[in-house]
Amino acid sequence: MATADDVKKLEERVSRLESAVGAAIVDPSGPWSGGRGGVVGVGHHGPIGDPAPTDISRFSAAQLQSSLHSINAEKTRLAAMEGLINQELEKRKAKS
Repeated sequence: MATADDVKKLEERVSRLESAVGAAIVDPSGPWSGGRGGVVGVGHHGPIGDPAPTDISRFSAAQLQSSLHSINAEKTRLAAMEGLINQELEKRKAKS
């Protein structure tokens, strides 16, 4: 059985991990475990909304080009995923 010192050491380790990760570590047993409600440490509770808009006026030209490249890469990835999903839907429609 864990002693108070063991629990304290474990909590310290979890706190260091949370600091390194920058977020709360979720207990996989969930809130029904009778423990801490599924979240270890102090974290965000409730839905996560959209991030605040980025102030692009502070970006350099290189950062703007890099951001644009990332956006185009994501759009390409999403278009490919959309194509795969549409193909699968068509296959399933043809079967039924």
